[in-house]
Amino acid sequence: MPTALTGIFNNGVAGMLAFSEGMGAISDNIANQNTVGYKRVETLFSTLVGRSEMASTGSSTTSPTLRASNTQGVKALTRQLVDVQGAVQITNRQFDLAISGKGMFAFGIADPDTGTIDQTVYSRAGDLSTLVVGTDSFLANKNGHFLLAQEITAADLVTPTAPAAGDILVPVQVSSQAAFAGQATTTAELSALIPATGATSVGTPVFYIDSAGDQQSITLTFSNPVVNAGVDTTWDVSITDSLGVVQPTFTTITFDNNGELPAGQTLTVTDNGNTFDIDIENVRMLGEAESTSAQAVQIGYTHDGLPAGAFEGLRIREDGVIFGLYTGGATQPLYRIPVATFANPNALQQLAGNEYQITEDDTGSGIVTSGLPEYILLGGDEAKLVLNSVETSNVDLADSFSQMIIVQRAYSSAATVVRTADEMSTTVVGLL
Repeated sequence: MPTALTGIFNNGVAGMLAFSEGMGAISDNIANQNTVGYKRVETLFSTLVGRSEMASTGSSTTSPTLRASNTQGVKALTRQLVDVQGAVQITNRQFDLAISGKGMFAFGIADPDTGTIDQTVYSRAGDLSTLVVGTDSFLANKNGHFLLAQEITAADLVTPTAPAAGDILVPVQVSSQAAFAGQATTTAELSALIPATGATSVGTPVFYIDSAGDQQSITLTFSNPVVNAGVDTTWDVSITDSLGVVQPTFTTITFDNNGELPAGQTLTVTDNGNTFDIDIENVRMLGEAESTSAQAVQIGYTHDGLPAGAFEGLRIREDGVIFGLYTGGATQPLYRIPVATFANPNALQQLAGNEYQITEDDTGSGIVTSGLPEYILLGGDEAKLVLNSVETSNVDLADSFSQMIIVQRAYSSAATVVRTADEMSTTVVGLL
């Protein structure tokens, strides 16, 4: 068979193979149009060229020179579009998360023998649920891989810092968290009214959290007013402690002629070894009519501190901080979800279950790689966390059908080339 006919056959077959790969990529996209976090792939086509020879059209140095090209068909190249955002869809499920912006969630794969995390993979799919392991449960994806996050404390909220290379990320534990030990009261603020005349002893209840995390109640008593007519009035201050014992006077306070205390007036209260300060600047001595009421009119009272409590569950905030919720109303930060960014996310190696792993050029051959992950925090301009939502696939169905028609026609054309070459070869053979 003539060499030219062989080339035609090769070109046609190469075209059919390349367009088959293109159709395969399109069908994958269409099949995964409803897959959470799926990233579509595109097929690019590149010419295959063999050895080229130069040929002159004449003897003159000004004669044009032609290149005799030995084209050998076409090949298909697949490109991932990992960095293209998919639409965010609200699900209202508690642990569904979506990233708006750059980056990927990090997931840990546990060694089945040791149970320790020995591999990290990355994904945009944030449809999470609880995975029970022994007596504990963790946040995990549908592949059974653990969501990884930073362990943090309240101090880490003041100056948030993204994980650096070598920092350890841990699975997010949903159950069996330690109980909250409580946080003792250090400051309180009281607003109240006490009568200007008549009463010789008035009290008001105040509450605080002790060092064991328990709420205690004491009564703050103002007694034995000494009136300096037209100038001021001085009261003794004492407490009835949390055990019901009346304690002796520990200080005095002086109201001016308008019934007001000096700005910044505080009381330092000690009850059974627990000490805290009460801001009483907003306590007023008012009223012209005599009153024998033994109870102050309390307008408002607040205090810091949190009661001890058992762990109840988790709450995720828009900046990726995960808080523990405790009986008694306390909350405290436990984890922060970072996102991994890559210099070239489209070069990540795709795995089953919409997960990816890094690619590196260990041989120095110059292959395109993803680069190592660099973590950033959620909530900034680069990436935001959308709660109770997931990111859908970035497949454009209309575009996929258009591409399918184009590739199908190209495949048919390549098949026609093969058929024509076969007819030409049959003619040649008939002449021999």
